Amino acid sequence: MNYLDFFLLAEDNLYSLIIFSLVLTIIYLLIYRKYILSIFDPMFLIFLTSGLANAIVFYLFYLNEIRSHYFYSFLLTEFAFIGGFFMFKPISSLDNLVSQKIALREEKIFDDNFITILFYWASALHLFSQCLTYTFVGLPILMESRLTTYSGGSGFGIFGRLLDVSSAIGTFLLFYRIFYSMNSRAGKIYNYFYLFFVVFAMIVSGSKTNLLFLIYYLFILNIYMLKIKGRDIARQIQRIRKLQKILLISSVVLLFLVIGIQLSTLGDESNFASSLMLLGKRIVSFGDIYFLALPNDVIIQLHDKQGPLLQLFKDPLGMFRVIPWTSLPTDNGFAVSSYHYGDIPSGPNPRYNYFAMLYFGNYFIQMVYCFTIGIFVSFLRNKLFFVFPKHILFGVIYMLFSINIIYAFQDMPTMILKCTSIVCFLPLILVLSYFTMRLLRLYDSNF
Repeated sequence: MNYLDFFLLAEDNLYSLIIFSLVLTIIYLLIYRKYILSIFDPMFLIFLTSGLANAIVFYLFYLNEIRSHYFYSFLLTEFAFIGGFFMFKPISSLDNLVSQKIALREEKIFDDNFITILFYWASALHLFSQCLTYTFVGLPILMESRLTTYSGGSGFGIFGRLLDVSSAIGTFLLFYRIFYSMNSRAGKIYNYFYLFFVVFAMIVSGSKTNLLFLIYYLFILNIYMLKIKGRDIARQIQRIRKLQKILLISSVVLLFLVIGIQLSTLGDESNFASSLMLLGKRIVSFGDIYFLALPNDVIIQLHDKQGPLLQLFKDPLGMFRVIPWTSLPTDNGFAVSSYHYGDIPSGPNPRYNYFAMLYFGNYFIQMVYCFTIGIFVSFLRNKLFFVFPKHILFGVIYMLFSINIIYAFQDMPTMILKCTSIVCFLPLILVLSYFTMRLLRLYDSNF
């Protein structure tokens, strides 16, 4: 079943699709309610979209479009993931953190000078790698597929990985400097210059939801600063919440702007109606991997005999040239799109349930895989928050891992790609910052 077939099916059974989508979304938000701290929490969007995506499976089963085997497999893998995720207790609610009467002691592991140097190094590397991309590749928003910006195995992808890590660190520390740190006049000027660049880069990235990441950076900054200082920062929390509301509204405006630009580049007439229709199709397509692969047993024809480990870890294997990129398997999502539409550089997100069904025929192994993914995601989100010391540097590290767990739901190989980039480039940025601080102290003993 391709997109046209599904949308025709949805048109004939629209009320059923709406009911399943609403019911599943509410169920997911109720199941994970203790793990969602705010509408600004990335977990809110994750479980909202999970409900919308997984409603497609129930919808297809209800209409007898998929075999019962796939439906039962989906249920078992989803229950296994939930069981794994619940292995770690949730972070305390924001209200509980704010209500702490005594500020928690901040551990002085690295002083403010180190954090300042870390910010300048991260932002400089972000500016460099981003401008280099624009020079040699162009603006992603004008490309046929922004997913191909760093593809090809030419070695240019290293700048994409550096960009991911440096931009996250730079943006996170930018907000820390604006809301929680004292800055010189020159520092304030640089802050707002860099903020302008960050917003510009997000707009031209081609992603329709990129501004949401600014909201998420602010959210993670808030909860970690609450861990460090308690109710002492209640006023800053309120200021940041106002900014988050502005960004949320702006992200909706940006969503239609990006859709309009992309429709124009495709030669379509850009208007509100066409933009709204494309948005509606996107909403019902969160679970597109299911209607593209499960009806008519398409998934069986897509089975990759190279195995799941090669697919999961193809990024580090290709990055370090352990295996040539040409010998690595095609992305699961790309393979599905190629089956229906020929060779195109895009595809649906191969969610963990689909990945389990694709590679593991045995129900038990499917459940073990999804249970492991659930534990992994919950550890990064919940356990690391309690384990890390009360210092903004560890807030940076927590942010890098926790903000990327959204990819574990959509595409586990992408999550491993993100973690590989962090492991490779975070130490580099930290070392550069450390030796820069040592060098400056040689010339200024007061630094």
